[in-house]
Amino acid sequence: MGLWVSAGSRNEKEIISGITHLIEHLIFKGTNKRSGKDIAIEFDMVGAEFNGFTDKENCCVYADFIDTYINKCTDLLFDILLNPSFLAEHIETEKKVVIEEIKMIEDNPSEDIINYFYKEVFNGHPLSLPVLGTKDSVIKIKRPSILEYFREEFDISRLVVSAAGNVKHKDLVEKVRKYADKSKGSKKVRYLNKIKLIQNKGIRKIPSSKTDSVHMCFGGTGCGRNNKDKYPISLFTNLLGGSMSSRLFQRIREDEGLAYSIFSSNIQYLDTGIIIIYASVSPGNAERVLELIKDEITNISKYGVEESEFLRARENLKGSIVLSVEDISSRMFRLGKALLFDKNVLTINQILKKIDSVNREDLSYISSRYFNLNAMSLIMMGKVN
Repeated sequence: MGLWVSAGSRNEKEIISGITHLIEHLIFKGTNKRSGKDIAIEFDMVGAEFNGFTDKENCCVYADFIDTYINKCTDLLFDILLNPSFLAEHIETEKKVVIEEIKMIEDNPSEDIINYFYKEVFNGHPLSLPVLGTKDSVIKIKRPSILEYFREEFDISRLVVSAAGNVKHKDLVEKVRKYADKSKGSKKVRYLNKIKLIQNKGIRKIPSSKTDSVHMCFGGTGCGRNNKDKYPISLFTNLLGGSMSSRLFQRIREDEGLAYSIFSSNIQYLDTGIIIIYASVSPGNAERVLELIKDEITNISKYGVEESEFLRARENLKGSIVLSVEDISSRMFRLGKALLFDKNVLTINQILKKIDSVNREDLSYISSRYFNLNAMSLIMMGKVN
């Protein structure tokens, strides 16, 4: 079971960057009637696993548990999300924990480069802000700002409850209703922060890095969650570098042995998206790998794709979607995110039909629309001149 809130790093201003993620930490530190230790003990006593996460556009607290303990775990989750104490000493403690988390990201170039890439591609747009914030911004966040942000953004009237497993919908609605009735949501309509996205043209940047290898991200903006290009672009990135039989994996890793890690992916947000081609290589191979990536994109743009290659990528994408919902937690995540952002949930068969409706001509359009080499941005970290 997960409790989902439409608050994430894109709701923040730079001065309070990381506040959503800090709140996600703090709500587990204690409520008006439970200490942080009490919360941990009560979950452990029923054998539950519990956690939370923050993303660009949402925050979620969740628990996996045996079905007989649904009442207990529902009570715990709602208490955590609705009644956090936000004690001053907890705020200072969790700031230190979050700063350590930021340091871990900075020590991992394969993760750190993603923050650099978002910053350049989204260029001042709220999506450019890192989910964790920066060390400087987290240190400066004060308790009044936390209370105000929590009151505005963690509004129960916009809460989504998602559950998967041995639970009946009607029974769950009854359990949830008593918590909703007791709480005072503002029911204020929340408007998406649609700051105009200024599209960068071919940004090239090399942030300082002490790593022996070179990490690179090449790509640009994609499409939003409800855009008609959603499934064609997913199929394109799968064919390009989303599997072991994809063009980039076969050409760069298998044929020439130039990289261990090479892939392409895309992520959709409410009104836009991002396309990332990532590789980790030796400094001497960086230029060659970038040339090969561009060659494959140019080749698809000029000559399209073979029917057999297209069908293989399509079935691979469909298979990954079907297999992802075999896991009960993944099913809950899919339901929660779909309800939070799309207000409805497509069945797996409906999604597969949408993928089946994509044709090779659609990929040619995707290539010209989203993979214009002159407009794509490049970020490199490592020992390159």
